[in-house]
Parts: sequence; structure tokens; C-alpha cells
Amino acid sequence: MSIATRVILAALALAVPVIPVSMVTPAVAQQAPQPEPADSRAVQAFIDKATGPCQTKSAQACVDLGMQFAAANPKQGITLADLKQLRQRIGAWYQYHSQEMPARSRASFGLGLMLADGMTMERLHASFDTDHDGKVTQQELMSNVKMDKRPLGDVLADPKAVDRPALAQRLGLPPQLTAGLFQTQEAQKPPTRTLQGAG
Repeated sequence: MSIATRVILAALALAVPVIPVSMVTPAVAQQAPQPEPADSRAVQAFIDKATGPCQTKSAQACVDLGMQFAAANPKQGITLADLKQLRQRIGAWYQYHSQEMPARSRASFGLGLMLADGMTMERLHASFDTDHDGKVTQQELMSNVKMDKRPLGDVLADPKAVDRPALAQRLGLPPQLTAGLFQTQEAQKPPTRTLQGAG
């Protein structure tokens, strides 16, 4: 799963950094003859746009890009309608590109979507909408994450940066399950490279 996909999945659950928005390799050209659905193309365009910045710039820059993609009005936050549309788009992308993904990424991505669907979009949205105004702001979404100057993938893979027990409680998931998802994410994390001039 690409770092960029961490953000759209983070919007889907932070369960996707929990759903471990882990590391999807940018998709290669689809070999099947059927045309790619519009929802899938939208997600792929986002991945293509955000992968570079999310790998080299600070976590905040990556989250900003994710909010712009996920919310009709990023400054106000993610509405339930936004979240349902996001789930539809991600589902279309996964269905179209899943066979191109490494087996481990495909399995963890699929598990994340299954967990989100098991919660229902309504419960998932409500679990982050702490002020009950119908919108999940960036601050609410990332409330269990201490962001810093590192890329988002490095932040989400750092147990000291993510309050995993609190996130599990928020999502109503067993701590062991969320811990296992993060371990899968860490196993997929490539060796850290020194980035010159990274923001």
C-alpha cells in the first residue's frame, strides 16, 4: 500500500494506519481489457499525486493532501457522505488493482476494508466526530497521532507516535488486533533512506 493510500485509508479509519494505511506500491498498468472505473481512476490519480510528497515531506503535508481528496470541504472536515463516497472509491480501486499488489499488502488492505465495513461507515464516522457536529476535522482524525517533521509513513510506524491502545478503544477493536495490523505495516516498511532537502 503506498504512503499516499495511508491517508485515504486514514480517512477511512485511521484504522487504516490502522487499516494500516500501510504501503501499497503504486499500481502498474492494468492488463485486463475492461476499462478502469471512474472511482478507481480517481484514487489512482490521488496516489500518483501524493506518493512523492508523502514519502519526502512532513506528515502534515501528506495529511493535508489526504483531506483535500477525502472531503468536499477539507477545512470543515469529512462528512458521513464524504466517507461513504471514499469507501466506494477505495473499494473500486482495490477491486481493480488488487491482483497487482504483493500478497501481504493485498491481505492487509482487504482486512482493513473488512474492519471498516464491519463497523459501518456511520459508526466509524461517529467514533472520530468527537464534537458531534457531523464533520470529522483533521484534528479529530489525527487526535491519536503525534505528527512531526518525518514523513507520515515513518510517524505511523512509530509506536511512540501513535497511541495504539486509545485508537483501538476509539474503534471498538481488541488492542491485539490493532497491534497486529501495525506489526504487519512495520514488516512492510522499507529501509529508511536519507532524503536530501526533504521538507
